[in-house]
Amino acid sequence: MKDQLVEVLAKVSTTQLALESLRANSTRRALELLEIDLDASVLALNRLAKEIDATERERVTSTLQQIRAYRRVHPRRVEADLGDVANGVLARAARAAQERVAKILQEIG
Repeated sequence: MKDQLVEVLAKVSTTQLALESLRANSTRRALELLEIDLDASVLALNRLAKEIDATERERVTSTLQQIRAYRRVHPRRVEADLGDVANGVLARAARAAQERVAKILQEIG
């Protein structure tokens, strides 16, 4: 339960920061925040795929394939420096997740 709470709090914070960035015309920062959010979702889906039945796993695989297609058109890159957000914690976590996400998307059937 605690892990789920942390995930939801992180998602809410990222979404709020992205919205604030868009309203402040900071598109690059908003894009980076949304890409980080997408990375977090890929990691969560990958983790959940190990705990669900075959039908649900097919839905997860299809979603991950759609994300892979998006990333092929729009390769993951750092859109903006987020070192100022939460003392850089978000930026450090994002860098750590990028490689894992790339591997997950590459291995999806």
